[in-house]
Amino acid sequence: MASAIYNQEEGCMTTAGQNHSEMKDVTAKTFDREIASARASVVDFWAPWCMPCKRLSEVINQSLTDVGGTYEGKINFLKVNVDEETALAQKFGIMTLPTVIGFSGTNPVERFNGRTKEEFVKWVQRLADRVGLLDE
Repeated sequence: MASAIYNQEEGCMTTAGQNHSEMKDVTAKTFDREIASARASVVDFWAPWCMPCKRLSEVINQSLTDVGGTYEGKINFLKVNVDEETALAQKFGIMTLPTVIGFSGTNPVERFNGRTKEEFVKWVQRLADRVGLLDE
């Protein structure tokens, strides 16, 4: 079972022994480090008042049980609360919510436009292929 601990560097609670069934919250302070720590990243830009965001978050979390372990250490699964991180939302041109962007290293390369678990899993696999993870 995972336990919550306070991370002074990030200024928030984190989960020790975190599994891949949830996306990791990032802030403007931690975004660049997290994005650079893997070959690819999936970033969900969301807001707490956004009902479509909540539905898509459920779909993504369900999908992570399928793809999270497969790409552990190779693809980061992150989320950004745009109400709290307006600079990041502006930096990536977030105009509608939810918006999910796939990154190759630190470069945004593709946006997810689907709604189902199957569509998300296929999109993550396409992102993995695009960054060369399927060749390994």
